[in-house]
Amino acid sequence: MSVCDEWEIMHLTPNGWKDGSYRHEPGDAVEIAPPADDVLTVRRHVSATYGGASRVTEDRTPRTEDMALLEQLLSKFGDPGFGV
Repeated sequence: MSVCDEWEIMHLTPNGWKDGSYRHEPGDAVEIAPPADDVLTVRRHVSATYGGASRVTEDRTPRTEDMALLEQLLSKFGDPGFGV
């Protein structure tokens, strides 16, 4: 069976969500440097077997110790809008 293995990274900044590195089938990974002012990095990984089960995982990594700022930005901009 064929397996689709894709991932995307998004960064939360004071100006909203910014696209980061990604890998979409059938291409290679595209590396994009994170913005200097990111406060949260979210990586979404999708692994799917055609005709079978899918698995989606998200890893969230805070880039600040200011949890009040992080909560404020999440309230303002919501969750990231992934394409995978």
